[in-house]
Amino acid sequence: MQSRGTEFDVLIGGAGIAAASAAIRLCALGFRPLVLATRSRILPGLEAIPEAALPLFEDLGIGHILRQAKGLLVEGFENHWRANEPTLRPGRWIHVDRALLAKAAIRHALEQGAVLRVCESLPKLAGSNPVYINDRGKRLSFEAAIDATGRSAVWSRPIQRCGRQLADIFRSPPQSSPRGRVVRFSQGWAYQIGLKHSTTVAMLGEHGANRHPPDAPAREALGLVSKQIEYVGRRPAFPQWSEHPIWNKRIAIGDAAFAYDPLAGQGIRFALSSAIAAATVVNAWRHSPGEAAAERFYIDYLTQSRCQHLKSLDQIRLAEQPAQPAINQPPEVVIFSGQIIKTDLHVDSRIVSGLAILLPDGLPVRWVGGVDLLRIRDLARGPLRSSDLMRRLVSTDLTPMQAAALLGWCVRHGLISAPAVDGPLAETAGGAPTSPNVP
Repeated sequence: MQSRGTEFDVLIGGAGIAAASAAIRLCALGFRPLVLATRSRILPGLEAIPEAALPLFEDLGIGHILRQAKGLLVEGFENHWRANEPTLRPGRWIHVDRALLAKAAIRHALEQGAVLRVCESLPKLAGSNPVYINDRGKRLSFEAAIDATGRSAVWSRPIQRCGRQLADIFRSPPQSSPRGRVVRFSQGWAYQIGLKHSTTVAMLGEHGANRHPPDAPAREALGLVSKQIEYVGRRPAFPQWSEHPIWNKRIAIGDAAFAYDPLAGQGIRFALSSAIAAATVVNAWRHSPGEAAAERFYIDYLTQSRCQHLKSLDQIRLAEQPAQPAINQPPEVVIFSGQIIKTDLHVDSRIVSGLAILLPDGLPVRWVGGVDLLRIRDLARGPLRSSDLMRRLVSTDLTPMQAAALLGWCVRHGLISAPAVDGPLAETAGGAPTSPNVP
């Protein structure tokens, strides 16, 4: 289907990973997006993408771009927030240059049918149904416009800001280990993330962003061996968000919708997930005109993301250390103890009413790491041994490490717990519980 007066359906502003992800998903849904980008460059620098974000890459069919961008798989991330109590966050991270990743993603979007045009500046948006721009004297109309212009939020102002933190980015030679590390100082904090051939160092603070490279104590705290450090650039690093992320068929995604504090390490994950969600909203607009559930779903999604992140930052400040995912071992015998609610869900690029789990912080969630949490409910309706629950999860395409991480997450969020009254577990020969509540 082509939009009125143009060969394109959806207009996307920006050329980063969020813009590319939205274009890729829209192409898969039968849209033909036009991507408008300016000549401004993406600041080079390495990102550490947590393993939990990898299912989003696979969902978009872009897992291969991590290899094209020369991403490196690294075990663990060092937390030196408290110098005397360093810890190692378990798990795997993909270290990748954000500029190379964006280029690889845009290439894939073009291969899928998106069209890229480079302009000196983005045109103003007008109208609501359709959205249109004036392009060299010609009016181009679109079913929707997506703002993926990063922190500049060209089409999604005004914005709200939280703090004044800046980041000075440096490049140094490779270190003995590429493993990421975060360190807290009296006037701010810093991190380093490595690849085989280079290391990115960032110095963050409200008053300390002065382009001076790390001094000797900072280099030692960061584990930097070489003194050869090159200044790359500066960028804002405080949380900010659009006051109207969805308005008149215009949707903000990625940093244009909500920019995270770098301490969370969630920027790329949010870029992908918000792009997928926005494409779902556009799809709902096409097939269900006037459908309010899609807009409500997107506003709720962004509000929950923002509130959860700002709450975690407050906890970090109060505790004087980054929130760590506690390593919780499930009790020997467990039972599902989560609360089920009915809410709007994103299913197969549609917004539908369905069941979800209500977390203690008020966030409804249905899937974690690609696993339907209702499966946890179904498996643990009645008491069963946690080892049996683990075995059943492993049998459904999860690795033992992934299953253990999922169970730990469920324990931390109160989805499974020890039964109120312990009792004998009747087991079948296969080890599964025979409780009448378990199908």
